[in-house]
Amino acid sequence: MSGLYIRKFIDRLQQCELKGQRDFSCPIADAKNLHNDITRLLLDLEAVKKSSSEEVIQLELGGGDF
Repeated sequence: MSGLYIRKFIDRLQQCELKGQRDFSCPIADAKNLHNDITRLLLDLEAVKKSSSEEVIQLELGGGDF
């Protein structure tokens, strides 16, 4: 996932803050692309959570004669 539109949104928001703007608007195409990036990010996160919760790691430590 590239996250291009997430980064673009953050950059535009920072620019508005630096200029002291009180309002922020974006074209509907940019909003849709941002929505797609966020959705992909959430789906990837869910997939990682499912794969990591199914994996069981067993660790045994032995001290020997110590």
